[in-house]
This record gives sequence, C-alpha cells and structure tokens, in this order.
Amino acid sequence: MKFRSRTLVLALLFVLLLAGPAAAADGPAAAPFASYWDAFLDYWKAVFAKQNGIVMAVLGLGAVALFIITRGKWQK
Repeated sequence: MKFRSRTLVLALLFVLLLAGPAAAADGPAAAPFASYWDAFLDYWKAVFAKQNGIVMAVLGLGAVALFIITRGKWQK
C-alpha cells in the first residue's frame, strides 16, 4: 500500500512540475481559457460578495463536513 501511495505522490509532483511551463504560456491555445477563467472568477466573486452566497457556501461546507463525519464511523 505504501508503494502505491508513494508512486501516486511522485506522479502528481511530476505532472505539476511539467505543467508549470505549459500553464505560463501566452500562446494562442491559452487565449480561450484565459477569458473563460476570468469570467468564471468574476461570477463567483459576485456570488460571494452577496450575503446569501456566503450563507449557501457555509451550508454547503457544513453538509460536506457532516457527510465526511458520518461516513467515517465504519472505520471504528
């Protein structure tokens, strides 16, 4: 089991190391994604700027936390 997790961590680090230069490229392939991510971030900034967006985020986080807590009981 340790070998599998060590291999996974090594593979993730390798992918992150190789993805750095590709993500920094300003070529034509990066242009559509830049506008998409800018619009995506602007939308979610506007949602969380409102009080109801913050309340929904906290309720969602609480639901995820309760799911994790209740599903971890089988390990005991």
